[in-house]
Amino acid sequence: MTECEICGVEIRGKARYIAIGSSKLQVCQKCAQYGSEVMGDKDTRAKTTPVGEQAQLLKAKRRLYEQMDLELEAELDIGEDYGRRVKEAREKAGLKQAELAKLLNEKQSLVRKIENEEIVPSKEVWGKLERILKAFL
Repeated sequence: MTECEICGVEIRGKARYIAIGSSKLQVCQKCAQYGSEVMGDKDTRAKTTPVGEQAQLLKAKRRLYEQMDLELEAELDIGEDYGRRVKEAREKAGLKQAELAKLLNEKQSLVRKIENEEIVPSKEVWGKLERILKAFL
């Protein structure tokens, strides 16, 4: 199966083709909102993208990821300082990152990235964090 060229998720069903700048991307249904839909298939896309267009595409992808992170954060309503709050709650609970990760059934690197606010936790992970650290969050 093919992967969305924006978020990387496996595309199920029919892929959508959108244009961002002068680049055409094959995307999932959710990411189709970030560009204008175009007709055609992957075979009609340019085989190589000029360097300037690659830079524009990277900037567009970065903006999309930032927007998606903001939407996810707003959807979860976890606040701007979620990383600091998770770290403080973990420390108050007397847990190390590795111990918390084991309780969450996740990798330690995920806990580190959440605490450093490198990523926004998914609904599932945030729910597990709230259950484990509920007395400290």
